[in-house]
Amino acid sequence: MDKASLRARMRTTGPLPPGVSDRVVAGLFTWLSSRLPGTITAFLPMEGEVDLRSLFGRLPGWRWALPRVEPDRSVTFRDVDVPRETHPFGMEQPSDKGLVIPIHEIDVFLVPGLAFDRTGRRLGNGAGHYDRILASARPDAATVGIAPHLRIVEEVPVEDHDVLVRWLATEEGVISPLPKR
Repeated sequence: MDKASLRARMRTTGPLPPGVSDRVVAGLFTWLSSRLPGTITAFLPMEGEVDLRSLFGRLPGWRWALPRVEPDRSVTFRDVDVPRETHPFGMEQPSDKGLVIPIHEIDVFLVPGLAFDRTGRRLGNGAGHYDRILASARPDAATVGIAPHLRIVEEVPVEDHDVLVRWLATEEGVISPLPKR
């Protein structure tokens, strides 16, 4: 299946079943609790995405950041407490207030996706924002794909610029993807 067909299929899955976000958050809380506090990025959910907001205040010492798509289509990260606005694409994001958090300061990236496969390949919305972000991340930064289990598919098609995630978090827990065979 090509990317366009898979995107169309994933966009028809509708809202998440009740309790899915809570179970993903519970698994992430356990996984993150075993790590040293640092700077972590999350995202504000669009329809069909896991809602991570209940996790923001539960991990003492962690600094939370949210992505902002700038007018030039680049992405910056701002503190979770910055006032928010609605981007023309329809998602809620931080306003342009406050300091930009440099990518090299980020220890954990929680990454949304329309679909993932068990090797860590990700299907996004097609703009390439997260591929560029993850390509710029420190080599030791943890990258975690966040999705309901129903969006884990057999195979996500990839191109040369696509960047894999190192972990997957679903309502079944946080796992390290298997190597591609």
